[in-house]
Amino acid sequence: MECRGAYERQSENFGGTRSSATPRLCDTCQSGIVTRGASDSDEQVFCLITNQRIHRSIVGNRYVNRNLPSLWHMRQIAWVLDIDAKRQRIGFVRAEEWERKHNGEELLPSHLD
Repeated sequence: MECRGAYERQSENFGGTRSSATPRLCDTCQSGIVTRGASDSDEQVFCLITNQRIHRSIVGNRYVNRNLPSLWHMRQIAWVLDIDAKRQRIGFVRAEEWERKHNGEELLPSHLD
């Protein structure tokens, strides 16, 4: 049972086998559910993306690190550079305030979302 993906380049693989020092991605992925019993053999990994139990090493591109804030959370605390043409001033405002001032405008272009 092993998930590989974003950290595969950083891991220490020997002949295709994950080193015991290398973290398994399923442990930190938002979609991975790892249940452990009393012994090492009492471990099960379930993937919410594939909606199935993981029995062997898999490679996926949908890894999202649960230890990092989501894009939504980062947008909530973001500061935006705003230009006030009337007062000829430039400064930073919170994303919420920018959205209120610029009704209907997109903060980020849709191709970056």
